[in-house]
Amino acid sequence: MSRGNSTGRVSVVLEAVEPGVTRVRLSSWSGRFVGYEVSAYIVDGVLIDTGFPRVASDLLDAIEGMKVRGAIVTHWHEDHAGNAAMLADRGFPLVMHASCESTLRARPAIRPYRRVVWGRPDRLVAPLRAFDPAPLELVPLPGHTVDHTGVWDARRRILVSGDLYLGVKVRVAHRSESPGRLVASLRAAAALEPRLLLDAHRGPVTDAASKLRAKAKWLEETRREIMSRSEAGDTPRAIARRVLGRELLVGILSAGEYSALAFVDAVLREGAATSRPPLVRTSVAPSDR
Repeated sequence: MSRGNSTGRVSVVLEAVEPGVTRVRLSSWSGRFVGYEVSAYIVDGVLIDTGFPRVASDLLDAIEGMKVRGAIVTHWHEDHAGNAAMLADRGFPLVMHASCESTLRARPAIRPYRRVVWGRPDRLVAPLRAFDPAPLELVPLPGHTVDHTGVWDARRRILVSGDLYLGVKVRVAHRSESPGRLVASLRAAAALEPRLLLDAHRGPVTDAASKLRAKAKWLEETRREIMSRSEAGDTPRAIARRVLGRELLVGILSAGEYSALAFVDAVLREGAATSRPPLVRTSVAPSDR
């Protein structure tokens, strides 16, 4: 059963997932054109993620009467935190990672394609009103971003996972991502043995634990192959073509910001950082001064 608002410009649709759990499907005309939408979720009266700026007023209309007692933001990207500033201005209680808050207060610039699809969020200015989302628990799941946070409902064994999963074989990434930390987060999430995963872009995902493990395994194997080919002298572009295949449309439209090549660059950057020898500090004896 679903209800909501669709104007052609934006679409906000509420879908019942199961008792006490509602999916809020959000899209813009430009997002639909390139095949992108995003979902927020309402679990026991807690809104998890705030959607993107273009749906601000429609989101408020859609959740009116839902008895939402506060919101959790999984990470700072504009399709997840895009209306956090608006909600904070209205005195709406919000919980987020400290790094997420500082990023929203800094209001970083975003690429034109992201502004077209999602819009640029307003700067977070108002102080945050905290609230206790219990029985829901916040679970640190970094990798996609430093501040990435999941929301765990232990009673139902449901994990609201933001952008943790997205699919098993996701062949694009941002250069700023940490594939190694993402593998660790996927394994930590799988260890919870979730019955259901509520993914921001894929919707509800069943058989969740096995799919999280499958993604961790694929990502670890792909990281090893990328590093091996780099050590053999292949260029990042050649590695991207050989390991990840042809560049997807999103890689082209984003001018490479979210692409297969950026995936390879993220792996190589992280690999170089972890293989760098530690700094050895030496002391000089007084007699040698």
